Amino acid sequence: MNRKRIVRAVRDARARKGVTLVELIVAVTILMLGLLSVVGISAGISRSLGEARSDAMAAMVAQSRFEKLAGTACASMTLGTVVQVTYRGITERYMISDAGNNTRVLRDSLSWITRRNTRRAAFETLIPCRPGA
Repeated sequence: MNRKRIVRAVRDARARKGVTLVELIVAVTILMLGLLSVVGISAGISRSLGEARSDAMAAMVAQSRFEKLAGTACASMTLGTVVQVTYRGITERYMISDAGNNTRVLRDSLSWITRRNTRRAAFETLIPCRPGA
């Protein structure tokens, strides 16, 4: 009789459908860990995109300065003077000096504030002086 009870218990366990409470808790815990990691990653991506936007803006300010001065006659450029300009939260300091050989050197340094710190970038380019300009 004892053996019949064991066989019946095994048969009933196999026929049982559904999940136990422990299995449900483990599945929900794994799901929550996955969702929390997705939220953490998306916050990091959002910060990186914001910093990349400000970096791109600073590079665009420097490029704009290069293009503006490239179209200016060399005789009208003031040499050796540091000029400071602030545009959209980006502080730009640039100086033009004589590079010889009928060219000018433009050194442009930019600084801007991010959420974490102040970032800085420096650019340098040669501007050729065109005859008659």
